[in-house]
Amino acid sequence: MTVRILSDFDGVWTDQATEAEHVKAYQSAEAARLAGVDPVEAARDFAGYVASVLRTPERFGWTPDGRITAYADEDPFCHPNSVAGWIESIAASDVRAALYRDAIVGAGYANLTAFSDHCFHHACGTYREAHPPALVPGAGEAFQALHDAGAEVVVVSNSHADKVVGWLRHAGIDAGEDQGHLVRVHGDAGKWHVEGDDAIEVAGRRVLVDRPRYRAVIEDEDPDVVVGDVFSLDLALPSVMRTNGAGCAPHLLALRRHPHTPDWILDSQGGGAIDVVLDHVRDLVLVVRELAAQG
Repeated sequence: MTVRILSDFDGVWTDQATEAEHVKAYQSAEAARLAGVDPVEAARDFAGYVASVLRTPERFGWTPDGRITAYADEDPFCHPNSVAGWIESIAASDVRAALYRDAIVGAGYANLTAFSDHCFHHACGTYREAHPPALVPGAGEAFQALHDAGAEVVVVSNSHADKVVGWLRHAGIDAGEDQGHLVRVHGDAGKWHVEGDDAIEVAGRRVLVDRPRYRAVIEDEDPDVVVGDVFSLDLALPSVMRTNGAGCAPHLLALRRHPHTPDWILDSQGGGAIDVVLDHVRDLVLVVRELAAQG
């Protein structure tokens, strides 16, 4: 039996911590430049904003259309967008926050979210130009072990496929968008894209699940296992598809745990949706062997 795994890339097969810090440092430095604030002071301000956001993470997150598509505490890459929301929420009563807001909008950004999106994409680009792919140790061996155990691994990412393929090939891992590779890559998944208001409640938080672009990927790939590190982006929708009996829904949902993975996900197992918690991608090999044995 071939077990098809549909796995997120960043945060599952990569270590994001250093890159996320680079993004946050760029955001504060760019805000400092625009506002005429000393960069050291701005770094201190923005670190304080992140701390404030994480005291009430249920209020902030990645908000591409104004709604939270992933919460602030689910992923450090959500921090810059969350900080944008925090600054906007306090600017009326905080002189320094108002200074940053007015300088950013005055520089031509539609709003602070647009600014944080620019910072994310620019900083990720410069980081990846200057650093080798931050694949987790043993990633290549894990891909090969999964293949040998009878798994077909499809990496699904919000990034362009050529970026992911390039990272994997740079690390000596056979990857491509077509069949016949050790790892097949499906890019531009649009997991963040939300349309309607359909949602599930997990530990008191409302997680939006009408994500048609990601649903189309799942329907196309028809996976046995879905793996992700951000519940809202990676696992919430396939959990609903499974609950509703969709024919292409996965049999098993696996969460890749990190030190930053929030308690509201771990303690509730994603509202009971998560079947397996992984500390490393190599742990997937046992999962595949068990599924293969079940036929």
